[in-house]
Amino acid sequence: MVVGGWVPDLLIEGAGEEHVGSIDVDLALDAKKLMGGRYAELLGLLIDTRRYFKGEKSFQLYAMVDLQDGEAPVRVDVEFLAPQEINLRSSRRSCVIEDFRVLQADGCAAAFHAPEVVTIDGQMVSGARNRVQLRVASFPDFLVMKCFALKGRDKPKDAYDLCYCLGHVAEGMESIAEDWKGRKADESVRRAIEILREKFDSVDAFGPRQVVGFLQIGNSEEAAIEARRACELVQRFLVMVE
Repeated sequence: MVVGGWVPDLLIEGAGEEHVGSIDVDLALDAKKLMGGRYAELLGLLIDTRRYFKGEKSFQLYAMVDLQDGEAPVRVDVEFLAPQEINLRSSRRSCVIEDFRVLQADGCAAAFHAPEVVTIDGQMVSGARNRVQLRVASFPDFLVMKCFALKGRDKPKDAYDLCYCLGHVAEGMESIAEDWKGRKADESVRRAIEILREKFDSVDAFGPRQVVGFLQIGNSEEAAIEARRACELVQRFLVMVE
């Protein structure tokens, strides 16, 4: 299932790099359904296309995609994730790619709570037009995962993505707050709320400063404005969740 990103096998019309928010795809694997060699079969199918190559990270493949815009091909990274709760066992027999492993990430299980089916119509790398359906993590579940990422690593884009989604979701962040309110008994949602409280408890906290860092704002006055905007946005959301 696609957690976030862009599908490398489809050239979506008009999707030059300036139209793509990210050129990576995170795939959350339902490990329970990939036992008995099916995980190796999945990797084998990807490798057999001869469009995917092993990336620098042990859980990463990549494809070079020609957007047919006269520019150089774009590299699209595909990273494989699985819930921490799953016990993944590998064997020499099932090892399709040497030293390749799935990254077991905190909060990844949230992706499977209420995925949405999205239909994409476009041109494949092979040149053929095709229509595919993808299971994509819903906004509320995606934000749960972003909270765990914010807690677990130092990557400014996590805080920026989180604030961008809260500020731009079509249904309004009230819809996400209502979803979270109804799931407070869910351990992952409870922890996500705690993380937001901790990381956005003031203008100078980690979250707002990460947003400023991602935007690379050099002017101190503008940086302060963006930090306050991020802090107030998350604080409004937390009030809605109460």
